[in-house]
Amino acid sequence: MLSDEVLYLGAAEADITPPAGIAMGGYWGRPTGAVGVHDSLRARALVWRCGTTRVGLVALDLVGLDAQVVERIRQRVAAQVQIPEHGLMVCCSHTHAGPLTLSFRGMGQLDPAYMARLEETVVATAAQAVADEAPGALAYARVPVQIGINRRQTRRGSTILGQNAAGPVVPYAHVIRCDQGGTVRAVLFSHPCHGVVLGRGNCLISADFPGAAARYVEQAAGATSLFVNGACGDINPRLTNADFAAVDRLGEELGRAVVSALAAAAPIRGRRVRCARTTARLELKPPPSRWRADMVAIVARLKELYRRGDPEAGQVQRALADWARAWRAWARTEDGADSSLGLEVQAIAVGELALLGLAGEIFARYQLDLEKTSPVRHTVVCGYANGCVGYIPTADEHARGGYEIDQAFKVYPSVQAVAPACEGQVRAAAYQVLAAVGAA
Repeated sequence: MLSDEVLYLGAAEADITPPAGIAMGGYWGRPTGAVGVHDSLRARALVWRCGTTRVGLVALDLVGLDAQVVERIRQRVAAQVQIPEHGLMVCCSHTHAGPLTLSFRGMGQLDPAYMARLEETVVATAAQAVADEAPGALAYARVPVQIGINRRQTRRGSTILGQNAAGPVVPYAHVIRCDQGGTVRAVLFSHPCHGVVLGRGNCLISADFPGAAARYVEQAAGATSLFVNGACGDINPRLTNADFAAVDRLGEELGRAVVSALAAAAPIRGRRVRCARTTARLELKPPPSRWRADMVAIVARLKELYRRGDPEAGQVQRALADWARAWRAWARTEDGADSSLGLEVQAIAVGELALLGLAGEIFARYQLDLEKTSPVRHTVVCGYANGCVGYIPTADEHARGGYEIDQAFKVYPSVQAVAPACEGQVRAAAYQVLAAVGAA
């Protein structure tokens, strides 16, 4: 039965642009830290309340956050504006042209002063969104658009980062129009694609295509515009290692599709606000033999010493040597290495809309399947939500290997890749929280 209570909503945004000189996140081997700012980075918040229950979403123009940072933000927001910790979703756009805000190996050090300011700003922005609350309504549309392509290409028997036109993609964007007082107060939109139009040679701070799309929607709709990435672990933009003209081109393509859907968006039935979360324990691949771990660590150390005279290559080799030492220690643990990795799975819902947050780089097939089979009518899969533990492939992709399977886990704080069994564990956790928030 649908609630007859009033739905309240509010929105706010703030600047989170870092200073020049800060280490940048997303790529190994950059020649330098940020040398300047091309376009500003934003923190944007949306809150919804019905009765005494309030939930919120924060969208950040960042590559990602550690789960511990998200938990501190949640605790502070809960204490200040009564959003329960499991009712706040913190999403990052995954721009690779922003500051280092996630504990990647080999990309420099997190800036404590910037991270402290970031946390303060996010908490304050959530509070401002609560202060902006007024009676409102939601409308939803799904619009065809595709600025990306599956990037797992097979070449001469190997899987490379390229373009695979036959691979899974999500060829649409979700659009949620948030009306307040008869006008559009905010637009929340989601489309899965890596924020890598700009390559590692770029040393200017930028929100990449998500920022360009959000600016386009804000200018056209006159409303706060929030971009949330989806399951883009295996999706890159059509244009990569490109320039700011390409950023604007793809951003406008996405933004134009979003704006075209606003007028036709259908009202979302129901006002009831719900939230749930759980932690999926993802099985890791077995530890290597001690002999293999020892040899990998020795080779990595020799390469590190060899590359000492090359700053860029040396940075990468130091990171690989750090990983190899951690991998060796993990393999030699006498009482048994931890064989699982925790992945937070969260759902926040308003009426017949549910946002499903997954704390990783999720492959597109998950989004296609989960959105199709969810018990909540309009379900939006949100990647890079509440932290990021690394790549989460589907089981069938493991045999193909490639960067996401064989290499990327070395960048993240964990030391081993997830096993094929993780697909079932992710799906089970997703259906658990979607069932918990239930229908409208």
